[in-house]
Amino acid sequence: MKKALALVGDFYHPAEYLTESLETILRERYSLIIKENYQDIPWNELEDYDVFILAASGKLRPEETDEIWISAGQEELIEKYVSNGGKLLVLHCGLADFSTEGVLRKVVKGHFLEHPEEHPEITIKPVDNQLISIEGIEEFEIVDELYFVDVDLEDTTIFLEAASEEYGTAIAGWAHRYGEGKVYCLTPGHTLRVFQQEMMKKLILKGVEW
Repeated sequence: MKKALALVGDFYHPAEYLTESLETILRERYSLIIKENYQDIPWNELEDYDVFILAASGKLRPEETDEIWISAGQEELIEKYVSNGGKLLVLHCGLADFSTEGVLRKVVKGHFLEHPEEHPEITIKPVDNQLISIEGIEEFEIVDELYFVDVDLEDTTIFLEAASEEYGTAIAGWAHRYGEGKVYCLTPGHTLRVFQQEMMKKLILKGVEW
């Protein structure tokens, strides 16, 4: 069985719902190790895992400090892992509050900018592309944070978008190869209910199996 490692949870995103979601979606196909503290991640052993899932923002205690937990060395270890053939899956809050000048941003090729204070009704739509198969992915409706993101459009492939009557359209998913590895990013995921959507489950499975 393939192995997946996940870092989940921050001030705005309780680890419990992220853990429940990932276990429900992946446990039948992956040996899944979930950590809630970045200090428990075996940074020097990432190559032992087929997939590394980042679902924790850069600021774990934003009510107290603007300090970002990840070190330059840890960002470089992620870059080395992906370059050498690893797979990085970045979910929702994993796109937020990291340095936009660091190596991780170079690998991910996108980052969170802002979202409306309210959680609007959002339509998630697949986008035709040449990299990620969208077969079996249909439009679906969620109530969620609508992430607006900055993405390096020339260096990645958009495969998913989010549309809201109130706030317009935003990129919801992008992916690319990086060295010998792959990077796959999804912006939805603020609540357990979002992860319970069948299409959301399919999108996560597609990411870890791509």
